[in-house]
Amino acid sequence: MTALTARRALPRSWAVDFRGAAPAWVQARIYVLSAYIVTKAIINRLEPPPAFSPVNDGLFAWDGTWYRLIAEHGYHDSADPALRFFPLWPLLGRFGSWLTAGSVDAALIIGANLTALAAAVLIHRMVRQDTGDAQLARRSATLLSLVPPAFVLVLAYSEPLFIALAVATVFTARRHRWSATIALAFAAGLTRPVAGMLALPVAVNAWSNGTGPRGKRLAAVLAAPAGSLSYLIWAGAALGDWTAPIDRQRELRGGFHEPVSRMFIAADRAMGGDAGELFHLLAALILIVLTVVVVRKLPIDLALYTVPSVALLLAADNLNSMERYSLAIFPLVIAAAMVSRHRWFDHWFTAASAVGLAALCMLALNGVYVP
Repeated sequence: MTALTARRALPRSWAVDFRGAAPAWVQARIYVLSAYIVTKAIINRLEPPPAFSPVNDGLFAWDGTWYRLIAEHGYHDSADPALRFFPLWPLLGRFGSWLTAGSVDAALIIGANLTALAAAVLIHRMVRQDTGDAQLARRSATLLSLVPPAFVLVLAYSEPLFIALAVATVFTARRHRWSATIALAFAAGLTRPVAGMLALPVAVNAWSNGTGPRGKRLAAVLAAPAGSLSYLIWAGAALGDWTAPIDRQRELRGGFHEPVSRMFIAADRAMGGDAGELFHLLAALILIVLTVVVVRKLPIDLALYTVPSVALLLAADNLNSMERYSLAIFPLVIAAAMVSRHRWFDHWFTAASAVGLAALCMLALNGVYVP
């Protein structure tokens, strides 16, 4: 194959991934728009109006408001609750506003939705190249866009950016493109505190048949933790308290339990009538099943990323937002695509996911569910 032929083949190859990911991405935005219209219509007819209505914030509901505030005003002091949100996403919103006539809102919304599409395309490509199974690749990209908590990928959240960076980090590490892996992993560390888990799949690819300078491979392994650490160092230098981002996160999430005991606590609270804990418990059981599928069916680098990430997710005292946090553990989506190919699920699983997405979005916009 000539160099010219190779250059022409690559765009056609990425076009296949785009076509596999784009339809569900479009559908998700239609479902979220529909959920917003219905919720807004209901809220506007309530007398008296509810005291708390996230629907009034539109695509900035819940955490989106925080990202907008950070993008516009930055962090104030070590007691600022906004410190629990890592800086790369709001920084991109601030600098992206140069391309949107000064509108931070437009930069965050457009950026979130474009990176969500990029994440779905990357998932499609990874699965297609790993398995050669075009149907599984399409189903994986579809579920990334349509699983119930994926409505947040339409909002001004950092999840789309982090998922795209995480998939791209593993993708480049597998190909021993260490400079790209370093940049992507470091950016992921600046986006979410859990990015340090990416060191595990990168390490597998760096030291198991890895090629390239040893220093670069080591830097790639350390890049994601270094990205998160750099934010803490900045907090110490600028605000006088390097632990402030961790402390603000702990105030929201609470302490940590051993994951198994935390599930028993959730079960006890659920039997006591706590509907929220029951919902999280059911979601946790699904995550555990999917984790088993990842360990049994997917490459070792993805298993090493998934297992500790899920354990950390299930160990929090406050399980609110657990479902959307799980989207960052992208191998779970691939596992769900594998499971849903079973004849018992094949004909209705995707449709049920879409219905769940719209329903969960409506609950969140009504202030009933915390995304």
